[in-house]
Amino acid sequence: MGGTYGSTRQAGPAQMIDAAVRSAHDAIWTVGADFTVSSWNPAAEALLGWPAAEIIGRSADLIVPPDRRGDQREMLTLLAAGARLERFRTQRRHRDGRWILVTLAMSPLREDGQLLGFTVIARAVGPRERLESSLQALLEAAPDAFIGVGDDGRIVLSNTQAEQLFGQTRSGLIGRAIGDLLSPPLPESPPPGPDPEAEPTLAHRMDGTTVPVEVSMSLLPTDEGRLRCAVIRDITERVRAQDRLRQLQAEAERARMEAQLQRTQRLEGLGQLAGGVAHDFNNLIAVIANYATFIEESATESGLTEIAGDAGQITRAAQRGADLTHQLLAFARREVVRPRPLDINDVVTDIEEMLRRSIGEHIALSVRVSPDLPAVTADPGQLDQVLVNLAVNARDAMPRGGELTIETEAIEVDLDYAAGRPNLRTGRYVRLRVSDTGTGMPPEVIERAFEPFYTTKPAGEGTGLGLATVYGIVTAAGGDLNIYSEQGMGTTFTILLPTTDAAPAAVADEQSEAAPGHARRATVLAVEDEEALRGVLHRILLGAGHEVLIAADGPSALALAEAHEGAIDLLLTDVVMPQMLGRDLAGHFAALRPGAKVLFMSGYARPVLASQGTLAPGVTLVEKPFSKNQLLTAIQKVLDEG
Repeated sequence: MGGTYGSTRQAGPAQMIDAAVRSAHDAIWTVGADFTVSSWNPAAEALLGWPAAEIIGRSADLIVPPDRRGDQREMLTLLAAGARLERFRTQRRHRDGRWILVTLAMSPLREDGQLLGFTVIARAVGPRERLESSLQALLEAAPDAFIGVGDDGRIVLSNTQAEQLFGQTRSGLIGRAIGDLLSPPLPESPPPGPDPEAEPTLAHRMDGTTVPVEVSMSLLPTDEGRLRCAVIRDITERVRAQDRLRQLQAEAERARMEAQLQRTQRLEGLGQLAGGVAHDFNNLIAVIANYATFIEESATESGLTEIAGDAGQITRAAQRGADLTHQLLAFARREVVRPRPLDINDVVTDIEEMLRRSIGEHIALSVRVSPDLPAVTADPGQLDQVLVNLAVNARDAMPRGGELTIETEAIEVDLDYAAGRPNLRTGRYVRLRVSDTGTGMPPEVIERAFEPFYTTKPAGEGTGLGLATVYGIVTAAGGDLNIYSEQGMGTTFTILLPTTDAAPAAVADEQSEAAPGHARRATVLAVEDEEALRGVLHRILLGAGHEVLIAADGPSALALAEAHEGAIDLLLTDVVMPQMLGRDLAGHFAALRPGAKVLFMSGYARPVLASQGTLAPGVTLVEKPFSKNQLLTAIQKVLDEG
């Protein structure tokens, strides 16, 4: 088996094989069973620099990397078993000491069934092969799975990460239809951009499980056609994190909704308490104020000016108490309102000058109203009260000056805007925004800002009813109220009022404090469960020349109405009474005295109110605590109607 593949002119088969080996472009050499080089062709000499005379007979380990010499023995064992080692990449030593990157193919060399050694065919790795090798190394180093898909939709390239992702060997992936591995399948061309709303693509693993993945695709033209190159990233942890984030957001939103609901329920409970307290206080204030008036009138007639002055002080103190109870009732949404369709810009413009005087010259007032606002349904006097309370609140937050801004704008409330606000419905609203550049509020103050009697002002400088009143007025009008504030950055109150298609109407006259211009005598059936207030009513009505029938409750009043032989012109009844409410009494009374008029009186008007706190049709009401003149004027107005 020796020789150098020397020259020969014989034309036999052996000589022809020898000539073919000598003329081959690939380096070819043989290695014997003892691992010595036994033949060496010219191409091997050109590749590795060893002349045949110098290398033949020497150990093949001379040209093999030291760390691969043991592999030679294992290869011989495989070749002895009949295996062929297809082309693989390795290194071989050049005569000058350099290591040459080559691809080798090895096959057993036999004669008469005996293994004599093996034949090696070697080729230097060229620039193209080096580039392909670098590309494959790059793909293997990539942290994500990579696949190349041909025009027929089948995989032609993959890397180790793809094997791990799909749970299949590379040979199992090559030739597979990409539609079997990804759903939805890989598109024919790259999408214009990522779709954040799209569901993640699923990779189907060999074991039947699926993995959420993110796919980035590009097109690569090749000699064999277009190649769709896809980088596939396992996003299992990202999806878990997103699911957890959504869960946490949902829990936070649920907690916020529960806190908002608890806050609303707390304010509702406080409102019920405040309404009941205000009802009782209104009766007491009505008694105090009117008896003070009686004293003042008698003292004035008798020339007792000092006593008359003292009585006047009592009257003024009672009026301050009445103002507080009205604020409580506004918070509790128990106050009588007289809403009408109105342009909120008109309300802001009409009160602007008064607000400038109220807040002082050290604060700049800026008013920005949007034109052509739709109308809202509200009591203009109550909206004035809202603006005044917010302006005063802002003034107190800016003791060294600042800026107060009032803005109006029409907005559309959608589901996203209404989220987290249980009382806010979708639809069209007018937004009234009042902002200041004051000290701001910490979260714990914002949480309790609308509670009655809660205040951060020093004792004697605030009642704690201003914002509570604003809350009651806005919610009673079907609106929504929100606070945004940061300490040192100011506060913004945002009020939303639902719009109406009705055109703005004129403002009705308020109750007059003046005495009635003429006195029509009538028979009045007065019904009041508070004994002291019954005495006040009796004295006022008799003093005005009316005939008076007095009852403490509904059943007693009906008995009087049935027993009285003369006419009864007017039923004057409290609204909230034991045994029978005033509205029920009025219904029974109308059956007994069809032509008589009815006037309700109450400081807690909810039982006779229709929706949105408006008076029910046909109901006339005088609000407690009333003065003598207010009561007589209301009676005269009812008697004169019809």
